[in-house]
Amino acid sequence: MKAAMAGIAASKGREIQAVSPYLPQINSSTGYADSRQLGGSFGDSFTRSYTTTLSINQTIYDFGKTGNALDAARFSTRSSELDSDRIRQDVILNVKQAYFALLLAKKIVGVAQKTLEQAESHLHQATAFFQAGSKPRFDVTRAEVEVNSARLGLINAKNTVRIRSIALYNAMGSEPGAILEIEDVMSTPYALPSYDQVKEESLKIRPEMRKADADIDAARSKVKAAEAGFFPTLSATGSYNWVHGQSQTGPLFHGDLQDSWNAGIMLSLPLFEGGLTQGKVSEARANLLAIEAQRETLKHSILMEISQAYADIESAKVRIEVMESSLQKARENLFIAQGRYEAGVGPYIEVTDAQVSAINAETDHVQALYDYHLAAARLQKAISIPEQMYNAADTMSGKY
Repeated sequence: MKAAMAGIAASKGREIQAVSPYLPQINSSTGYADSRQLGGSFGDSFTRSYTTTLSINQTIYDFGKTGNALDAARFSTRSSELDSDRIRQDVILNVKQAYFALLLAKKIVGVAQKTLEQAESHLHQATAFFQAGSKPRFDVTRAEVEVNSARLGLINAKNTVRIRSIALYNAMGSEPGAILEIEDVMSTPYALPSYDQVKEESLKIRPEMRKADADIDAARSKVKAAEAGFFPTLSATGSYNWVHGQSQTGPLFHGDLQDSWNAGIMLSLPLFEGGLTQGKVSEARANLLAIEAQRETLKHSILMEISQAYADIESAKVRIEVMESSLQKARENLFIAQGRYEAGVGPYIEVTDAQVSAINAETDHVQALYDYHLAAARLQKAISIPEQMYNAADTMSGKY
């Protein structure tokens, strides 16, 4: 964002430069001169002088060269401002991605912690059954492996939280500190506008499209400014010289130098420049065609980005519904398997299989929630619609 603001300041500086030809150009100079001519008709001659000159030059008319250059500079400033808006949206999206990634990692830690607690409970049960002689040693060793695996999973999950915290600090432009405590917003669904509602509007309000339009306007002004190079320039000039010195020719003629001034109007027309102006015009026209083509490509990219975001949201919504059902059934299976094992009528492998299914279902459910919110954040950026349009739940279903 700081770099973008500096870019805007630089564009405004170029705008000031473009205004300068409208204003008079005033210069001053001072110097000393000593000249001699040998062997003249009256003998040697010499001149010694101190001269101070104040000159002024004012462009009167240049067939739109200055005006179009100024228009191009102003459109370029507008382009820089819109690019700053794009960068702002990119920063917001990057922070949201890092935020949701950290939230996902924290939820995975919760799943891992629950898995470890279940594994330790299974180990205690298996140990008690083995000591009572009702279950084999195999159940105990298998439960010990399950506990060690769950501990490793918890360690990895906590390390992921630390890494995602650093990533979030980095996205916010802050120095990494303690692990962030963030609000759980994954349970809040969004009310999203339809694709037809936002498709055309997005092409009008997206900073990238508006920047492309400003770039096209600037390129057209540059073409006109370059074409003005074929026409003459009318300007007014004037100067005043303060002179202190002497001039002498031979032994008889000498005297003091006097102040002088001059003023005039000049019309200059480039007759031959070796194709310089023609080359500038050709370059400006080619740049205009390139920018127009880039705008068309950008338009299709934005429409594809919006369509992809909507598709990702719909996919995530369906996955959430499916995984909610799968998670409920997986938990029921785990409860049944644990009950059968505790009653001594079910094998331990049935418990471990049910636990793996429950863990996978819960992980997939959390992942689907993350994908949904990430897709919604990308859609918001894609259609450039204010945040408040997304903070309401779906009033029809009350669900994702």
